[in-house]
This record gives sequence, C-alpha cells and structure tokens, in this order.
Amino acid sequence: MELTKVERIASYACRAKFEDLSSASRQQIPVHIIDSLGCQIAALGSGPINACRAQVQEFAPTGNVPLIAGGTSNPVFASFWHTALVRYVDAMDNALAPTETAHTGDNFGGVLTAAAIANSSGKELMLGVAIGWSIQTLLVKYGNFMTRGLDHTAQLAFSVTAAAGRLMGLSQEVIANGIAMAAASDASFAGIRAKPLSQWKGLASSQSTLGAFNALYLAKRGVEGPLGIVEGPNGIEHLLGKPIDIDWEHEKYEGVTTATIKKYVAMIHTQSAIECILSLLKKHPIDPTKIQTIEADVPQITFDFSGGGLYGSAATKITSKEQADHSLPYLLAVAVLDKEVMQPQFLPERIQRKDVQDLLKKVQIKADDKFTKLYPKDFCSRITIRTTDGQTVSHEIKNYPGMPSNPFTWDDAVSKFDELTDGYIDKNLATDLKALVKEMESHSTADLFKILTAIKYPKS
Repeated sequence: MELTKVERIASYACRAKFEDLSSASRQQIPVHIIDSLGCQIAALGSGPINACRAQVQEFAPTGNVPLIAGGTSNPVFASFWHTALVRYVDAMDNALAPTETAHTGDNFGGVLTAAAIANSSGKELMLGVAIGWSIQTLLVKYGNFMTRGLDHTAQLAFSVTAAAGRLMGLSQEVIANGIAMAAASDASFAGIRAKPLSQWKGLASSQSTLGAFNALYLAKRGVEGPLGIVEGPNGIEHLLGKPIDIDWEHEKYEGVTTATIKKYVAMIHTQSAIECILSLLKKHPIDPTKIQTIEADVPQITFDFSGGGLYGSAATKITSKEQADHSLPYLLAVAVLDKEVMQPQFLPERIQRKDVQDLLKKVQIKADDKFTKLYPKDFCSRITIRTTDGQTVSHEIKNYPGMPSNPFTWDDAVSKFDELTDGYIDKNLATDLKALVKEMESHSTADLFKILTAIKYPKS
C-alpha cells in the first residue's frame, strides 16, 4: 500500500543516520547550535518569558526533563519552555524562499528536549537538528503556507514531531500518527505577523511545539491520527491550492547548510538593509540631525513584512519590541543613531525616545523589482540618505554575512553569542559551553545540560 505524505516524512526521519550528513553540514551544525543557545540564554528574564516560566512552574513543576536555567518538567512543557526561549529575542536563523519564510531555529527547542529525554549523544543531537531544519526548509521551498494565510509555525507540526520522534527512538508508525495529529490541530495563521504586532509573534512557535509533543506522546500510547491530512479530502493541500510534492525518499539532510543566520536582532527580511545602512555610515559619517530622508529599496518580501506592505503599516505606533524589530523604518533609524541593532536597541526607553521616533518618520521604503527577482539567492538592498545641506550618499549590497553564500564561521557565531548573552550567563560557564558545542560530536546531551541547568535565572 502506498504511503501517505505524512508517512513518507516519518520514514525520511526514521532512516536518517549521522553518517548521512555532509562535511559541510557537520561543520555548520555546531554554529547553528551555539547561535540557538545564545538566543535562548538572551531571552531569560524577558517579560513574556517570565510568564512562560510561571506557566511551567504552575502546571508542570517537576518531571524527567532538565530545563535551561534550572528545574525540571515533563516533556510537553519542557519543549514549550525551550522553544519560547529560542524564539522570543528574534535573533534565530531562518529559511528563505521567494514568497515564504520560516524560523528554522524554532525546531531547536523541541530537538533539544527530545535529545535530553533520549539521553542522546552529541552526534544524535546534531542529527536531530539536521532533520528538523531540513523538513521545515523543504516545506518552505515546495509549499506556500504563508501566501495562503497559514503561519510558518504550522510547519513545526511536521519538522519538530519528526525530529523529536526520531531522537526518542519511536517507530515510523508512531511518528506518522504524531505528525498527522499535530498538523491537523495545531495550524496557526499568518495574521500573527500582521501589524500591530503582539507578543504572541515571539511565542507562537512554543505553542506549536507543545502541541507537537503532546500529539507525539498520544501516538506513542496508540492514538491514531488522520494520516491523509496533507493530500486527503479537505486536507492541507486543499487549503494551499496546490500539491506539496517532495521526493522524501531521495532528499538529503542538508537544511542547515541552506539556512541564514541573523547578524542583527531584527526580523530576517530587514537584515540586508541594516547591513547596508551601517556599511554606508562607515564610509560616509552623517550627522543624524541633518538627515532629510532615508530611502530604502528592498525586495518585495521585505516591503511586505516590514516596510508597510502586505502585513500593514510599519511606521506608526512603534512602542514595543515586537513592533520595533519588525519595523524597517525604526530599524534603519536606530541604526543611524546607535550604529548597532542588538538588544539595547529594543529596550522600552530606547524605542520611545524622541530622536528615533522623529527619525523613523523620515524613512521611505520601496519595493525594487530587480531585487525582488534576485531574492532569495541574492538579498539586495540600496540605501540613499539625503541631508538638509544638499548632500546625497548611497550604498548598495548584494548579500551579507550569515547567508548560505557567506555563512557564519564559528568565530562569527561566537562573537554574536558573546554579545547576545553578556550579563545573562557566568563567563566561565559561557567558556565551557562554547568549547563543548564546538566539539559536539565528542560530547553528549547530558554534558550539555550540566552547563545549561547551571545558568541562573535573572532575578526580577
């Protein structure tokens, strides 16, 4: 009997072996792990993260799964916690497609939790990362979730469930049923990304992962899911208006090598423009008080997500981190003023300061047809600054550090990790953590959690 598409995804996950990974993938996976861990540590103590921690402590205060920053919980809430951490700061890696996107780093919370449950080796943890990243990347490449109104977190029902099930040693049948239940019931909607943005945009993936783990454990207990949920009557393909045709029998596990790491704490589609304006300012220092206009020419997808296009106004009522890190006018304005776009640029007092609020109103965003056609292979941006004294300076870039064509090195990732986690982790622990992850193949998940559980949660 022919396998359903859900069953084929489960088979793809079950047959994966560490030996299947290319040398490039093995080299890049520790880079993406330390990047994900940096995001998790940097989120500790944030307002919505405090709420998530209180939720875990109230509903599942004990269990067999260790937690980053101490304590234990059950598998479902541990996966929720670890995913909320990796997503909230909005500095994790991404998969890019012409009209789609996804935060591949969202998979890490579930993969890390499953590896802890299974007491996985470092190689198995790395394999779990490869599986999760690859499945979501392929769904981004061949699917059209967001253009049909579904959020990219909907894809986690497939990728997290499959990767976690593989690490936990579950059968193909169990994983397939877990995917089917999660995909059927944990769909989320692209309106999460619409303006005005709420705090949920940084937590939606944790809810998806919670649902994925709950479904996976129900499948382990024998509960069956709708295996035809993708191609069957009124299934996902019906909603998408097209088939999701992926050759799972021959696809490899190279999703990490095609992922893009963020250099700045901002939504992925703004990275090129931020890099462009900072490069421009290094060549041509400008007095911010003399700026008349800042013009940004960007791909259509950048305009839609952060420039005032499909997802709404990006220059009005920018008063919160959630609004600011998805507003290209704010990001370019604060880059001009601070010469950086990292966590300090999203403190409430920085966002609400008059200098940046005034300057963001002078930013003009336009979609460029040429840049749109080149994206995502080439991520181009052009910035032009005009001043009140008649000066005009312009700069254009084709790509930026972190893209597959110019991937982060280990040193790049460590530099970002250090900046993200400064003040959130003891320096000796940070040194030990970086050394361990760099040689992840020779260590275990248990070794990793000895460090992660020793991190102290910030005091209120």
